[in-house]
Amino acid sequence: MDDGKFDVTIIGTGLTESIAAAALAKAGFKVAHLDENPYYGGAEASLSLDELAQWADAQASSSSPKYTSISRSLEVPSQTRQYSVCLSPSVIPSIGPIISSLVSSGVAKYGGFRLLEHVGVYHPSGVIKNVPGTKEDIFKSKEIALIDKRRLMRFLMFAVGDFEDKNELKGVDEIPFGDFLKDVFSLKDELHTALVFALAFCFSTSEPTLPALHRIRRYLRSVGRYGPSPFLVGHYGGSGEIAQGFCRAAAVSGGVYILGRRVISIAHSSTELTESSTPSEEERSKPLPPYSIALDDFPDTLTSHIIISSASHVPPHLTHLTKQLSLDHDHNPHANSPIARCIAVVDHGITFPPPASSVNPPADTEEDSPLNTPETDTRSKPPSPLDAGIFVFPPSSVAGGSKTAAATVLITGEGTMSTPKGKWIWYIALPLSSPPADSISAEQLLQPYLDAMLSLTKPPTPSVRLPPSSSPPAPAVEAAPHSAHPRPKPLFTLFYIEHPDPSSPSAETSRHTKSYVVPPPLPPASPLPDVPDAAATSAEAVFWEAVKVLRDAGVRPERDQGLDDVDAGEALDIQSFWPLLETGEDSGGEEEW
Repeated sequence: MDDGKFDVTIIGTGLTESIAAAALAKAGFKVAHLDENPYYGGAEASLSLDELAQWADAQASSSSPKYTSISRSLEVPSQTRQYSVCLSPSVIPSIGPIISSLVSSGVAKYGGFRLLEHVGVYHPSGVIKNVPGTKEDIFKSKEIALIDKRRLMRFLMFAVGDFEDKNELKGVDEIPFGDFLKDVFSLKDELHTALVFALAFCFSTSEPTLPALHRIRRYLRSVGRYGPSPFLVGHYGGSGEIAQGFCRAAAVSGGVYILGRRVISIAHSSTELTESSTPSEEERSKPLPPYSIALDDFPDTLTSHIIISSASHVPPHLTHLTKQLSLDHDHNPHANSPIARCIAVVDHGITFPPPASSVNPPADTEEDSPLNTPETDTRSKPPSPLDAGIFVFPPSSVAGGSKTAAATVLITGEGTMSTPKGKWIWYIALPLSSPPADSISAEQLLQPYLDAMLSLTKPPTPSVRLPPSSSPPAPAVEAAPHSAHPRPKPLFTLFYIEHPDPSSPSAETSRHTKSYVVPPPLPPASPLPDVPDAAATSAEAVFWEAVKVLRDAGVRPERDQGLDDVDAGEALDIQSFWPLLETGEDSGGEEEW
């Protein structure tokens, strides 16, 4: 470890920190990456079932306000190591910051991904209805009247383009998105519900129009890049596995990893000085003083020019050195809200029919349309249990559920490499406007949605291929509840409420360089497609702040091996977040997805 001397020390292996570590290590800086946990991923970790149970028990006995109202099943199912359960479930848009980072860094080759199969909306009648997200879905839908199809297509063509300066948006970009759809495009309630909650992934109809349009544009432009779905689901739990991939990339570039060791003290020479408004010229010319970091049960003391960590790791005596970075998070009105979560393991799947776009597309499909999808024909295959999908429960759609916020359910199965065969994980999430009263538990808040999901399940049946002479049945358009069998019980459940991370109490002015960088916290109450992109955006902000601090202090990155026109050991000027991939480094990247 070169006597424990580093340019950058990063505490915590969450997704933001892991992306930043990989970028800084690839840029040539000496990076130490620490985590008190024995696993990668931090709050976005992917855990086995027994690790999840241990995590829940540890949080329940902790005094930290991050997780509350924790309750779980006493018994853990067998084959626990075959499950990968993510603490921060998400899906990956096919276009956006996280995809760019995965491809540009070469980390894509370290993981696997599959397409999300369906996005559906729960109807109060007790069925899940498929969301028309492509031109083919709209053309072939028998539930949408012709005039409504035209209005919907007009809106989608508006939303997929550069709408910021369009007349339709002038003066109404901050009104509730639901009102915008009704007033400007005359869309009926059922269509407007699907657009608000299943394409824009709003939690309520009152969310402003502009950020909702941004999410719909990303949805539409992502369709067709890797297949008919706009979203990818990461294998082995998603975010946690992706974080580990970035950590691996950092290690390949020289990063040093120390897991399972708690930071017991952080010292800095500035704490011995008296604060004043401005440093002297002599002090300005001195090198950036290093931090000294001591770890529990670790023989060496680490030194580092800067530290990157969440606000929870900042010692009170170092707040004058702290710079809290911030991001807009696209005007997320729930950025400071808690979220109720349920993780349920079940052994009954939900059968859902293929969307219209997975059958033959209409003859007038335009190949260059951003709404097009590849041509496939699944008519000879009977519907199979959903393996990767999202169900949205609008407000007031479930008896006993929320009347003001939408709940989302992410389903992952065997095809995502996160469960054994015949098992599924449901991630149920409900944003809360404020922390609930102590008398109301996470289980009480989410049980209505879990019951509704269980009513949709069906015992698995063997697949039967139709003979060539048989005419395939007309595809159904909704998943209905099954009442012919007793409602199954989950094999395992975990309920809890996750609260936002605190911001760092950084001082506005300091005589010293603010060399303790705190990344923007990721809001727990974020739409499923937003979390990975927000982490990548936050990581880039952290990267450039670290580069600036180090550059101003005269610290330059060095590479052990020269590039085409750079001598070995020569300091490199950093021009981009990710350096150009070396020949062969991106094998297994974008084309293989």
